[in-house]
Amino acid sequence: METYLVGGAVRDELLGLPVKERDFVVVGATPEQMKTAGFLQVGRDFPVFLHPETREEHALARTERKTGPGHRGFEVHASPEVTLEEDLVRRDLTINAIAKRSDGTLIDPCGGCRDIDARLLRHVSGAFTEDPLRILRIARFRARLHHLGFEIAPETLALLEDMVSQRMLEELSPDRIIGELDKALETPDPVCFFELLAQIGAGDVLWPELKPADIERLKSNDPEEAEARFCQLVHTHSAADIESLCRRLHCSNLRRELAVMVSLLISEWPDFRGFDATRIASFIGSADGLRKRDRFEKFAAIADAIQKTQVSDLWLKALE
Repeated sequence: METYLVGGAVRDELLGLPVKERDFVVVGATPEQMKTAGFLQVGRDFPVFLHPETREEHALARTERKTGPGHRGFEVHASPEVTLEEDLVRRDLTINAIAKRSDGTLIDPCGGCRDIDARLLRHVSGAFTEDPLRILRIARFRARLHHLGFEIAPETLALLEDMVSQRMLEELSPDRIIGELDKALETPDPVCFFELLAQIGAGDVLWPELKPADIERLKSNDPEEAEARFCQLVHTHSAADIESLCRRLHCSNLRRELAVMVSLLISEWPDFRGFDATRIASFIGSADGLRKRDRFEKFAAIADAIQKTQVSDLWLKALE
């Protein structure tokens, strides 16, 4: 039984980026051996275990075969016979297909180190097309790593365009889409995420309401949280369009309400000092601030960030 650090932790370490979480692949083990060693099994579709002390994820080496549409349409094979190389080549990008032994030795069967040096995002194999979520994932990686000079390899860009033209995005559930969108919104360059998707025709499929001017607003990188950036993205649209987009993406009720509030009220977000008591009360009433103070606090912070003002604290005091 051998254990290897894999994926994002190895990639980020090589790039000199902070490593937020570490995932491991275990080769040559059975689920019974893992449980005997004290690991807690948490995976349903394939064997994933939590380390008894660190709680870090350890997955048994596995292969996958596409058997049907959607992210559950895979046949997973995990056994002691599956090699590390077989596990790595099923991954999406070469830079995510590098493993590291405990002694620091790198195992790189797909040329990930070469592509890190070349600053290229390149798919590992044709199996990349088996999960259309990878279209959004690679756009997110571009947004996350663009400040380091990363671009999409030409052959990978062509593959993405082909996947979109084959309408593979229709297989994705709204929950998977909003998950990737939120991660992209919190990257250093979220504009890159939307620009790539627009370039390959995916933007027209996923969010036809959004226009280039909407994307351009994200260049300010303020606000920083996904929920706030979503409001910034859509705040010039009508309440009806925002409601439609939020329903399609299965946004939370809070996000939908905040986005609509920002759309309706942001142009009136004022210099508090210029308002008399009547106008203050009227504005708070429009936002239902007395009854839903927590939501009003979120709205005020978002409005301050978008309008580049610093009056939210004054508004919150007015609620007291």
